[in-house]
Amino acid sequence: MKRQKILVAVISVVLFLAALLLGANTVFSVSRIDIAFGVSSPQARADSLALQRTLEEEYLGENIFFVQRDRVTAAFDGYPYLSVISFEKSYPDKLVLSVEEKLESYAAAVEEESGTVFYMLSADGSVLRKSAENKNNVDGGENFRIEGLRYSASDGFSSDGNFRTVLEICARLDEAAGGIRTAFASLAVSSDATGTELTVYTREGVEIRVGDPASHTEEKIGKALEMYLALEDKDKLFGYITVRDNAAGSGIVGPTYTPRD
Repeated sequence: MKRQKILVAVISVVLFLAALLLGANTVFSVSRIDIAFGVSSPQARADSLALQRTLEEEYLGENIFFVQRDRVTAAFDGYPYLSVISFEKSYPDKLVLSVEEKLESYAAAVEEESGTVFYMLSADGSVLRKSAENKNNVDGGENFRIEGLRYSASDGFSSDGNFRTVLEICARLDEAAGGIRTAFASLAVSSDATGTELTVYTREGVEIRVGDPASHTEEKIGKALEMYLALEDKDKLFGYITVRDNAAGSGIVGPTYTPRD
């Protein structure tokens, strides 16, 4: 009889704990995923709907304690236009995310077997899509065009030694103009036996030529932009601004302004 009482007591405790765990799991099961999307392009809006479905299929009903940020954000790998700004758990049963669109900022023109194609890039250099034409997916205008970079199917633009320098200069152009497309049309990188030169083409007409752009990048583009912005309107219609390394490579020469003949 004593053994039966002990067995009954043990079974009761086990059942109680099981019920407690089941109840806790129900209380802390994800029942909502709230995502605040900041998007504007048709592509990003479509991706937003698809991503919401993907996350709901994956996480609704799962114990919120076991949901990790890394697992959730991994789902964004298939949606290059979407970027997670914040992620949090709202206990007992809700996931809350803030998501913004990576906007197309630049179009890198690359020569392939089919001809010229454009890799649309965000401001941080992420490849958003490949297109046969340079057309912004929000407003339909041309993205700031970049020429002279190489693209590798295995590691993208990271194989091009000029890529990060170009992005740094583009960021300065964007800052100076309050939007890169406002004042600047394109940029070209050219290399030969004498070195590398980067040329920025303004919309007004003057060109900014930066020699050995990977060296003293910040100083060169900063001083060149100062000169460009200080030019009289009539001088911005033609000519070029040049800045380069000095002979010793320890500093810069210029910038100088040369009117075009």
